Amino acid sequence: MENKLNQEGDVKEQPTEENLEDVSKAPSPEEKATSEKQKDDEWKRMMQSKADKAEFALKSAQGQLQELRKEREQQRLEARQKEIAALADEPDEQAKARRKHQLEDEVNKLQELKTQEEGAVQRKYDQAIELATKHNLSLADARELMNAGTPREMELLAQIKVAEQAKVTKPPKETKESGFKPDSGTSDAGSDDDASFQKRWNAGELPATKENIARIQKIINK
Repeated sequence: MENKLNQEGDVKEQPTEENLEDVSKAPSPEEKATSEKQKDDEWKRMMQSKADKAEFALKSAQGQLQELRKEREQQRLEARQKEIAALADEPDEQAKARRKHQLEDEVNKLQELKTQEEGAVQRKYDQAIELATKHNLSLADARELMNAGTPREMELLAQIKVAEQAKVTKPPKETKESGFKPDSGTSDAGSDDDASFQKRWNAGELPATKENIARIQKIINK
């Protein structure tokens, strides 16, 4: 390694070819950005490949299941045909066999309808619960919503219930006998607790006296 004395007498190490080579090998900002982009693109390709494989596996399984069901149905029909053919010389037994097959088909059809109806009922129940939650209705109201014939009818029924409940819970109009005396600018609000006072204030039942305004501000600022 070559060293050189500077003006102060210190030894200054001269850059060697090895050091220069290391510096030249350091990636530039552009090269780093390109490398990061390549890694990102590679990760995206890997994830897309996994998604494509999963989609292919799903479709393949669905196709195999469909083929299996077709094969099973074909085998069932062939078995019936063989049974009927074997009873060709016994018309009465053959008629019984045909009737048995018809009953089996009816049972299977009823079972399919039952499965479909159960699914429809579950979907209807889910919708009723969703509407009850959306409109802040009770569980009993949700059960009544189940009586609707269509989703639109259920939505309208829910809106009607909301309107009916709002009408019932609307505070009655105050009269002079109830303690609200607009002429005098006073009321019996002093006997209310804070919650009752705020409720009556929000409903417009109390006059805007200095005392009432000061009290509602104090309640709000708690």
